[in-house]
Amino acid sequence: MDTTTAATDTSIMPTIHTFYRREIRLAGGVIRRVADGDVRRAAVVAEHLDLVARSLHEHHTAEDELLWPKLLDRVPEELAPIVRLMEAQHGQVDALLSEIGELRPRWAAAAGAADRDRLAGLFDQLCVHLAEHLDAEEERLLPIAARAVTQAEWEEMGVRARENQRRSEMALTFGMIQYEGDPVVVAKMLAEAPPPVRWLVPRLGRRAFRRHAMVIHGTPTP
Repeated sequence: MDTTTAATDTSIMPTIHTFYRREIRLAGGVIRRVADGDVRRAAVVAEHLDLVARSLHEHHTAEDELLWPKLLDRVPEELAPIVRLMEAQHGQVDALLSEIGELRPRWAAAAGAADRDRLAGLFDQLCVHLAEHLDAEEERLLPIAARAVTQAEWEEMGVRARENQRRSEMALTFGMIQYEGDPVVVAKMLAEAPPPVRWLVPRLGRRAFRRHAMVIHGTPTP
């Protein structure tokens, strides 16, 4: 592991994590507030949950494919268990996302109380496992990654994670990240964009998130 060159800037990761922490922490309550049989509301909430789950899955897949293998190849043997822990925690999260992905469409179609409560419980479990993983990643893994991968390699993960993002969701996803994200880091995310884009995207993101949050959470400031 090269410790002689400048450290890679990994500050974007905790800012992205604020999005996942918030929306998954709130998901159980959002689901439980849907009345038994209210298929219209269930469909709206299920679409929101699908966006959050897909985004998290793509985020983790980029790490699985582009980060963990490089770290295991480059870090000293005594640091490898930290990377293995990240892989194991991803496995726990992925198992819950898979179960959620199977149940969510059924609940959206019928809005049954039993499926609602089961889905809410799965998101509660996901919140616990994800919080444990994100805390460990930020505290233990990011300092290692900052020395073990180049800036170009790090940024490749962002490109990979966005490959399957729906164009219609881009402004909203940016707004979800921007809402509680570090403003300095959010500005870095657009640093290479032309000035009109740097001006416009944050405004579109804020507007998209306010509207979405009103629909899902009943407030623009969840």
